[in-house]
Amino acid sequence: MSRRARSGLARGLPRRLGGAVAPRLLVAAALLAASCARPSSERSGAPAVAPAALAEVAPAALAEVAPSARSSGEPPAPHVANAGAAADARTARALQRSPLRALRLTGKPTDGRFEATLALGAAEDGAAPREVRVKLAPAQKKSPLAFRRPLAFYHLARALGAHVVPAAAARRIGIGELASLIGREPAARKLLRRLAVMNDGTVDALVLAPAPGPPGPRWIAPRRQSIRFDDAPELDVWARWARSPSPARGERAPILRDYLEVLALDYLAGNGLRKEIVIDVGAGALSVEANASAFPLHVKAHELDRQLDRLVEAARFPRALRDALARFGPGEAAAVLRPGGIEEELVPPRALIELEERRQALLSLIEARIADRGEDAVLSL
Repeated sequence: MSRRARSGLARGLPRRLGGAVAPRLLVAAALLAASCARPSSERSGAPAVAPAALAEVAPAALAEVAPSARSSGEPPAPHVANAGAAADARTARALQRSPLRALRLTGKPTDGRFEATLALGAAEDGAAPREVRVKLAPAQKKSPLAFRRPLAFYHLARALGAHVVPAAAARRIGIGELASLIGREPAARKLLRRLAVMNDGTVDALVLAPAPGPPGPRWIAPRRQSIRFDDAPELDVWARWARSPSPARGERAPILRDYLEVLALDYLAGNGLRKEIVIDVGAGALSVEANASAFPLHVKAHELDRQLDRLVEAARFPRALRDALARFGPGEAAAVLRPGGIEEELVPPRALIELEERRQALLSLIEARIADRGEDAVLSL
């Protein structure tokens, strides 16, 4: 089967998968797609040269990305799960309550994005605050609920145990405080008139941490390099690693796991408009920071081509990701993305239906690989 035909099959898979489709048919479709995924690079065995951006990542740093937590497919022990929930709560409090010291408008004024200086720790235990820079996006009148979609993407990542999305939280800020922090900058002052001000004089804002994980060294001094998601040579290197049935020459498992997490999260969230991905050189890891295009109201068939094609071609997957997908059913998704019903929903009901369809499709694809090559060979990351 040609690559064009295989791509058409991959695109058609999620559209044909409804909630009432028998699991046996679902697996059969994924088996066919997986059996046809034999890229030319595997047949030729031609090596690829690792780009300079990856060469900067120290092997020692890569070894420090918690391999035991990320490679094990076993459900976390209760005390580990409780510790993770406590860490998430502390992170949310840090983003929601730590005092803001300054704001600086970044990008186009109409985008309404700021770089904010956060006095981390000042609101927690009276300790001397550490200043960290975070991203802050106040809600605007033209799209007062837009901040919920990137917030939903973060919560989806946390629910699946993914490590590539920086912590995000919604925070209410008084319009007077915003005006004081902005100062006399003309472009920022004009933006104040476009903000969605609540009846109590506050504005909802998305606060995004500078790096994944809880407050720590990665928040203070991140070493990041942003690359394009559509044509960067690094993407081809990672795709070659993923296609290889066994560890490829020069492969770095933490980077490969992160790459597959990004593909899976974007596919599940219908996010086909990914523009960039970030290499955290200091930590030897990847992250995705611009997630406003997640959970769109309408997903065009071709927009997920890049993610789906690369997932179909992948020969190996993280065991923890497969197991998390198996546990993340409709009830769990609703609890994470619509915690308070319609009043607090991060995504509309239709998005939950589409998320479940894609979850089943991705699970079926992984199970098809397992049926073909065995669980230990496929879930080896």
